[in-house]
Amino acid sequence: MNRAKTRMVDTPLRLWHSSRKLRCLVIGGWNTVFGYLCFYVLYLLAADYLHYLIIAVIAHIVNVIQAYVMQRRMVFRSDARIAGEFLRFNASLVGTLLFNLLAMYLLVRVTALSPLVAQAIVILASLILTYVLHSRISFARRPEEQRPPS
Repeated sequence: MNRAKTRMVDTPLRLWHSSRKLRCLVIGGWNTVFGYLCFYVLYLLAADYLHYLIIAVIAHIVNVIQAYVMQRRMVFRSDARIAGEFLRFNASLVGTLLFNLLAMYLLVRVTALSPLVAQAIVILASLILTYVLHSRISFARRPEEQRPPS
């Protein structure tokens, strides 16, 4: 491969490795799609048996586990101990979950939107809140949780 082609391939990889904001955007986009798909599939399967807010909580739990792994490894590249970090991650997302449930309920009740449409709107609205909570709480560097050098 010649030098120009090597640079064309190398530049996106270098950008990926050097830009946490880019990684957050890409992984956050994936987490958003995954979370909505969880809700969508569960809603289609269980809407006759479960209230849409219960379905939203179940989808949230599934998505939190997937999102934690992706955020920890690919966005924040954390080496902190998992137990404390996972608890902070979940604590951060409780606020987001409460916001989502309230906003979704209001959208469905006040505007008569379908829960599927309301969930899509709410997920998009909570993206900024989620980033701020993760960068300031979930994955904030804490000296007492750093692993000793190997």
